[in-house]
Amino acid sequence: MDLKASISRIRVLPRGGLAVLVCAVFCAYGVMGADARDWRDLMWERSVALREGVTLRAYALEKPRLMKAYVARIDLATPGIGFTATERADRWGEPMPDYTNSTVTICTKRETVADFMSRRRNEGRNVEVAVNASGWKPWEHPFTHTYGSLYRWATSNGVEVSHGKNPERGVFFIVRKDGVAAIRARIPVSMTNEVAIAMYGNGRILKNGMEAFPPNLPKFKSVHPRTAFGLTADKKTLVLLAVDGRQPGYSLGASYADLAALLRREGCTDAINMDGGGSTSLVIFDRTSGHPLMLNHHVDGSVRKTALNLGITFTTERSNHETKP
Repeated sequence: MDLKASISRIRVLPRGGLAVLVCAVFCAYGVMGADARDWRDLMWERSVALREGVTLRAYALEKPRLMKAYVARIDLATPGIGFTATERADRWGEPMPDYTNSTVTICTKRETVADFMSRRRNEGRNVEVAVNASGWKPWEHPFTHTYGSLYRWATSNGVEVSHGKNPERGVFFIVRKDGVAAIRARIPVSMTNEVAIAMYGNGRILKNGMEAFPPNLPKFKSVHPRTAFGLTADKKTLVLLAVDGRQPGYSLGASYADLAALLRREGCTDAINMDGGGSTSLVIFDRTSGHPLMLNHHVDGSVRKTALNLGITFTTERSNHETKP
């Protein structure tokens, strides 16, 4: 059975006996208040609202392999919605001080997605959902460099954070200054002044509803933890997808074809694969604890500091705990 057929028969596979009890109560009595919900352990067959404009869903699949995936659906028509991203580092443009193998220029300061959310909230930006985005260098021993140098052109809050390679090459998730989101194979130089957020990906997954990658190349067939962004055909819904992997007995990871099937299930016609592996992090703000909460699970609980993160902001903190079909 392929992934598409498996998705049509999604069933709840909660983690641990307590989660079984919680899920049973959830199904019997409807949506519980946030104070009674453990977002990390619930596996949903129905969408669950985090707040107005954000719904969450989790997939637990057994075929084509064990796979756990988390989805945040963002309604881009929500009043007061906005975007923010990792900004230039305080030492932007300087040579990286803790890397001497070659000259690498500082672009951003690395931080976990949860720390990015907390920092932005402390700065007065109401970030409700955050996710890792693009890869960076150096990625060499000891893997603890303070800063990151971005491979391609990127912008944050209307300010260029990386000159990178020619923006007319590569594949990007962008948000224009008028708030319109898009996935593009290239960004003409003449368009760069119109872009508020630009993040490059590792490859395109879907274009106009069709798979946009050579299916037999090892890069696309390999199974890993994954982060992906998708847009519906009307460009009114942004889908953020995180798939756990490299965890035998829990979740093994996804290929590009798996991502394509999951994103199509969510109604996406265009999608991009972002930085994955140990970087994959999808975070929500949990009002019960007053802190960010990681939805996906990392190998050995080790959470990586990433160099370019995306945050979804709202001008209000209204919550909404309704289920949808």
